[in-house]
Amino acid sequence: MAFTFFNNREPRQFNYKPRFYDQKKEESTGDARRDFARNLHDEWQSKRNHTADRKHNSSLTIIFMIFFVVVLALVLWKFF
Repeated sequence: MAFTFFNNREPRQFNYKPRFYDQKKEESTGDARRDFARNLHDEWQSKRNHTADRKHNSSLTIIFMIFFVVVLALVLWKFF
């Protein structure tokens, strides 16, 4: 084992083997891929809208709870 001050190793080789490109197969699966991407986008958009609706509903719930606590505090303060 030799002692060296610098690491002088050879660069690693990249063994890339290109695949065969079949244009007919790509065209036949292209529509299915576009449909899948479109469906995925539509699902994501609907979940996003649903989440926005839930956030809006939760803020309304908090406002009503605060209102209820204030009214309850006023009623209790008036009678006691």
